[in-house]
Amino acid sequence: MSLFIGYYRPTATYREANEARARQGETAIDPKFAQMVVDLPLKLPAGCSILGSYGPGGNSPDNPPNVMILETSDTAHLGFISNYYAGFLQFQWFPATSVGANKNQREEWRQATAAAPSTVKR
Repeated sequence: MSLFIGYYRPTATYREANEARARQGETAIDPKFAQMVVDLPLKLPAGCSILGSYGPGGNSPDNPPNVMILETSDTAHLGFISNYYAGFLQFQWFPATSVGANKNQREEWRQATAAAPSTVKR
């Protein structure tokens, strides 16, 4: 299995429709889009898992894009999600690589550091 990061933003058409709805005083999310979000986990291809989807706080068009983290061994699944949200969201997918240390490595290093004799003269 591989991890992929999908950066996504609303399409121009969907963003404009939401802005028009907001000007009319409508504050609820578009019902069709909301249903798609609810249904997606049930429609994912076998072997495809969404680990999370996150966005920056606030609602400014100047914010960085939202991200979806996906685990799959089939890159066709990336296209499935992009096509699923066509007309609503536009995705850019990238393979993810681990940066930094994982929890187990940090604990090993912490223990090694705690056990190492000090070489600092006092």
